[in-house]
Amino acid sequence: MAASAVPFIILLLVLLAAAGTRASPPASETVEQICARATSSGAHRDLAPFCVSSLQAAPGSSGADARGLAAIATNLTLANYTAAVATVKALQRRSGWSAAERGALATCRARYIEALNVVHSAVHALAKGRLDDYAADMGVVRKAATDCDGAFGGAGNSSESGAAPAASPMRKVNRDAVDLTTVATLIVRALE
Repeated sequence: MAASAVPFIILLLVLLAAAGTRASPPASETVEQICARATSSGAHRDLAPFCVSSLQAAPGSSGADARGLAAIATNLTLANYTAAVATVKALQRRSGWSAAERGALATCRARYIEALNVVHSAVHALAKGRLDDYAADMGVVRKAATDCDGAFGGAGNSSESGAAPAASPMRKVNRDAVDLTTVATLIVRALE
């Protein structure tokens, strides 16, 4: 997919999410309250600010209930993973990568493309109310980002002088992907 198509896809997904939440009755909880409840476990409390800022930026989130926010978070994940594929493609077009780095980028691209198919499955599971299937799908989706991180961890990025490895060019993309996927899953688990 061309990088110029990514903003259009993101806009389309956000509009679809917003349109889907307008028919909902007024939300009894705010984005802040839903994020606080979803991230209340000790291991995920640090994600509350990320949850709030990510979801508040999406049109339709202010009037959405928890199920609507779960749909918005899932659509944001889809948009994020689509953008990750575009980022990997752009990085692959650059020269100067070692063989190990080229291999890591290829791994990242393959994992993110595979994850896009699974996000679509998660969207359908959420729409059908199959929350366990949704959580399982999103676990697979999250693994794409961790696999990408792992691919760079083994890329041998250290310099000949023995300096520390260079940071992965996908580090922020992967972190955002993991955080979005985790937030979406936590919100869905809070529905149960």
